Amino acid sequence: MSEMALRSLIAHAVVDNNLCAKLLDGQREQVLEQFELSDSERMVLQQIRAASLQGFAAQLDAWLKTRPIVAIGAE
Repeated sequence: MSEMALRSLIAHAVVDNNLCAKLLDGQREQVLEQFELSDSERMVLQQIRAASLQGFAAQLDAWLKTRPIVAIGAE
């Protein structure tokens, strides 16, 4: 999908404590099903290990910075 969907995931976790808790405590797949993500994005998100949303977001941001830039509509 897009970086926008990943950023939306983090934004939702910031305002929804229940979603945030699920994202961090082993119910991540239930959360990820709510977002339009590619298989590779799901895989990366499942591999993140963090005790806080800040840590989760930092790891996601680090991964996003390593992704090649894709032209809009090319994904």
